[in-house]
Amino acid sequence: MSERNDAAHFDARAARYETEIGEEYSQWLKWHLLQKYSQSGNLVADIGGASGRHAIKLAENGRKVYSLDLSEGMLRQMQKLPGWKKLPASNRPHAIVCRGQELPISDSSFDLCCCFSTLLLMSDQTQAIRELVRIARPGGYVILDVAMRFNIGWLYWRRFYRKQGFSGIYPLSMQQVTNLANSMNCDIVENVATGMLSQMLYIPFLEQHTPLRKWIHKEGDHPDLDGLCTRLFPMFANRRYIVLKRAMG
Repeated sequence: MSERNDAAHFDARAARYETEIGEEYSQWLKWHLLQKYSQSGNLVADIGGASGRHAIKLAENGRKVYSLDLSEGMLRQMQKLPGWKKLPASNRPHAIVCRGQELPISDSSFDLCCCFSTLLLMSDQTQAIRELVRIARPGGYVILDVAMRFNIGWLYWRRFYRKQGFSGIYPLSMQQVTNLANSMNCDIVENVATGMLSQMLYIPFLEQHTPLRKWIHKEGDHPDLDGLCTRLFPMFANRRYIVLKRAMG
């Protein structure tokens, strides 16, 4: 699928796209990391920000936010949301339409850069990660959401996105991430694996006809059963949330 078609795909889904962060562990974890590695007054870049569920909440908590996305429709939808409209005009997230692999941002601009549920769709995601690090200031943080190789979820989502016209999804191994971090002079300061049990939800019948989701994803349990089990067997994680810190030198 071309980038123009990628944008059209998400433009068409903007009005129905999820706007709440949610309380299941994997959703809560994203917000927890954003809070942990930023503070009020920080400049934050949300790459693949979609319709702004993280950008708006960050702005509500005193961060100065730029939401960057390939889909203009998603960013326009963000500007229609009640949360965005309630913010003072000077505090609303700035919207920028762009590719993740070519960010129109100066070097060393942001205290925190994040990218959730986006990298896995990029065949050249390593270039996007390099861009995230480039725009982070020395000593700043980059939060990555990386799809891992050895799980049913990867097979499921590859099939799903190919049906949507994408070329598939692109997982990375932990070794690839480590090598990339080293090449960019970054330290991995946090690495949280999730989704080992969640893979079973992709098996037909189980989610629709059993209470499996309630067993493994209890709202307010952080980590939940899925998170606890994935800690024991991280090689079978569906996703990893990885925090890089850019070196000062």
